[in-house]
Amino acid sequence: SRQTRGWVRSPKGPIPKGVQAALRVRLEKHARTNWKGRCREVAVRFRGAYAYVDAFPADPPHPPGTPPRDAIPTRLCRLGYLGTEDLWEYAFFKYSDEKYEPSVVPSGSFQATPEEAFDCSAGVNLQD
Repeated sequence: SRQTRGWVRSPKGPIPKGVQAALRVRLEKHARTNWKGRCREVAVRFRGAYAYVDAFPADPPHPPGTPPRDAIPTRLCRLGYLGTEDLWEYAFFKYSDEKYEPSVVPSGSFQATPEEAFDCSAGVNLQD
């Protein structure tokens, strides 16, 4: 409903280590299952109440003679920890100004599961 918008809840940090580990495993599994052929690796960084999700494209552009593993990851999104492993505040990474912008997922919410957030961002930034 319009009364329960996502911006009412604020992210809380630091994110517990167990939640960090679970998030990494969850996103890696999701990428392997749903983004095979387009994403070869997920990288997650943590700072305070936020998890920053990046992905390495399956066939990243790289200079001749440079191994693909040295390629720069594609930034996808920022997840704000709301106290649960299942629902996070979602912010999309905009390359136009290199900032994270609070965004909605297809359900119309500013809160998302890690998988919803990954799919929304990867659908734009991990094009074939």
